[in-house]
Amino acid sequence: MMMRKKNSIRWVTAALAMILMAGCSVGGTGGSGSGNADPGKETITFWMKKQMFEEQNQMIQERAKQFGEEHDVNVNVEFIAYEDFYPKWSAAIESGTTPDVSFFGYQEVGQFYAKDVLEDVTDVVDRVENTNGEIQDSLKTSVTFEDKLYGVPFWTESTALYYRKDMLQAAGYSEPPGTWEEFREMAKALTDSSKGIYGAGLGYGKGNSDAEWLTRAIIWSYGGSLDTEDGKSVAVKSPETLQAIQLIRDIFIEDKVTPPSSIGWDDSGNNKSYLSGQSAMIFNVGSLAATIKNDNPELYENTGIAMLPAGPKGAVVPGISNNLGIFKTSPNKELAKSFIEYMTDKTWYGQWVQNGAPLTGPIYTDLAKESVWQEEKNKGFVDSIAHFAFLGYPGEYNPKAGEIYNLRYVNDVFQKMLLDSGFTAQQAVDDLQSKIEAVYAK
Repeated sequence: MMMRKKNSIRWVTAALAMILMAGCSVGGTGGSGSGNADPGKETITFWMKKQMFEEQNQMIQERAKQFGEEHDVNVNVEFIAYEDFYPKWSAAIESGTTPDVSFFGYQEVGQFYAKDVLEDVTDVVDRVENTNGEIQDSLKTSVTFEDKLYGVPFWTESTALYYRKDMLQAAGYSEPPGTWEEFREMAKALTDSSKGIYGAGLGYGKGNSDAEWLTRAIIWSYGGSLDTEDGKSVAVKSPETLQAIQLIRDIFIEDKVTPPSSIGWDDSGNNKSYLSGQSAMIFNVGSLAATIKNDNPELYENTGIAMLPAGPKGAVVPGISNNLGIFKTSPNKELAKSFIEYMTDKTWYGQWVQNGAPLTGPIYTDLAKESVWQEEKNKGFVDSIAHFAFLGYPGEYNPKAGEIYNLRYVNDVFQKMLLDSGFTAQQAVDDLQSKIEAVYAK
């Protein structure tokens, strides 16, 4: 499923193959190389995550050029693949050559806040909302620490349920599952192993980020946790977490509704399984919908997309929050703040985010209500935003929560449980509690 991740065969593979666009000056001169910047003008630098849709990258470039012309400054835009950001950030912080404005995932906002290298941008968010309307609360929460915001939400990505309409109809269902228990029952009805068809396209592999996120979604929706409420006391051991883990174990071991190879899947596993017709239901972000629409229009028409099923505590969706922020070492803080306000102007921004639908979701509450986002294939993604939760849930994000995610403890423990029928759900809870406690004890 999920977060930044999440960016596997869906679009990261393509992005890795592209040449990094860097050092592209779009200042008042309108040139397309860093040598075209006017040395007599002030220059700001913007590091932006390269988007899947090239039209969005072009719009960013053109908008930055407009800002430069209107403010009589040079704007240097660098488009960077996500996986290349961290070493660039680290080197820039070490050398004191940070950009004026940068993209940040909410994890990085939390990590850099802890290092005390980010500027408080609460005033920017206030002005953006006063001008354009409310930013969805869940997005602000993910970058808020001690009642101050250290990132300005810029776009979001959501995970949703993909399902084959024809398979559901053949099994007697007219609607997708609304709860995880319904998902389990429908997966059993949809599975015909003699034909190589399985109801639940879920997988666990060593590096599978989809599995890490989906497991959290299920546990959170049952009221369980893989972190803490206070940043100190690990709260994995609970009846709610046990109930969620037992559900997942039963789907794999008792029901046998997942493809036999799924315990070894990487992030591309569920994509391939759905595209081949092996799995009737999977979980993914919006890039898969864009891929299917372009490559297999017939399958696209036969695909339904809905919000994640709910647990006893309702639907909880692992959020992907993408933000703009300012380093404390920025030499042009006020100009950087003006630039962020310019890039979040709703008139321009509404078209930019629409050009990335359904992968790129809007930050503004009222934009999510516009007709394009109410279309069948898009609605499930924007409806998810109000149900976002983030690493560290039910507490706020903290660097140790990110470390636990990166260590892939969930995948390791679940692989062990699913490969060893004698390893119980309670043992999985105990093992996770022990591993996560060790991280927080450092």
